Amino acid sequence: MNQQQFENGEQQMAPQTSGSDAVPSQPLPPKKGNQKVIWLIVLIAVLIIGAGTAGYFYYQRNNETMAYNVLADNEKVEDYEDFLRRFPDSPHADEVRDRLAKLRTMYDEWARLANSAYVSDFERFKSNYPTSSLAKQCDLKIDSLDWQEALKTNTPEAIAAYIARHPDGRYLSEASQAQNNIVNTQVDETERENIASTLSMFYDAFGENDEAGITTCITPIMSRFLSKTNVTKADVVNVVAATYNEHILNCTFTLNNDYVCTKTTNEQGEKTYNVKFTVDQRITRDNHGKTFGSYTATATLNGQFKISALTMNEVSRRESDSNINED
Repeated sequence: MNQQQFENGEQQMAPQTSGSDAVPSQPLPPKKGNQKVIWLIVLIAVLIIGAGTAGYFYYQRNNETMAYNVLADNEKVEDYEDFLRRFPDSPHADEVRDRLAKLRTMYDEWARLANSAYVSDFERFKSNYPTSSLAKQCDLKIDSLDWQEALKTNTPEAIAAYIARHPDGRYLSEASQAQNNIVNTQVDETERENIASTLSMFYDAFGENDEAGITTCITPIMSRFLSKTNVTKADVVNVVAATYNEHILNCTFTLNNDYVCTKTTNEQGEKTYNVKFTVDQRITRDNHGKTFGSYTATATLNGQFKISALTMNEVSRRESDSNINED
């Protein structure tokens, strides 16, 4: 090997060093632009999480407020139960529980009296819960019960009382019709007094054989008088006169004031009264014969309280045992 080759080889081998003498490589420092991106990503993530959390709580709070507002003037037990199930820690929870307890108490009371037949029960419930929707149900129940009572009593006063108490009642048209029916079919106290007065006058005149008194109380043509039909006033006077003879010293009739009166009204508004009653006859005479008779009687009177028909059915009698008898 010549000198030049040796030198060249030495030159080629010179850079090689041992492992212990090598210098370690250093990492490249991060670029400043990359750090900004990382921090921006972190910030965005934090903002998203915060916004999501805030949104969730806002959504929950908004739902709670809406659910609470639903309970305003609400009487549905299930809505209260649903609120407490969804929002047990709500600031309104205690209030909602209290309202729910009151609702349950109210419905328990209603269940006990819903089929009651006493107006006072529904009046008391309405007083205890005046703003409840069940107060309207109470009004309907009271309306029905008052109407049933009016029908049961079936007097002009009872029907008028119902109308006064329930001017907008469900049975107002029926009440008006009932009033008309009562006016047309039921005999009021004034009418009853007029009927009694006419019959009393007639029987007084009958007992005294008073022609003028008899004819004052009857219609010109009676459809029936005792056993005769279509009789005039003259016919009636003759029938009464024929019942007397020289042996009858005195005759009186006693009405027992047990009138059962009904009334009908035709399409022209004309009234007819039908009366059932009892009457006793006492006779003073100077010979053997009838001294007492008890009768059931039926009379028909027109709207002017004139007798248009009269029948008498003897149910018992007594006869004298001596020449002169007084009873």
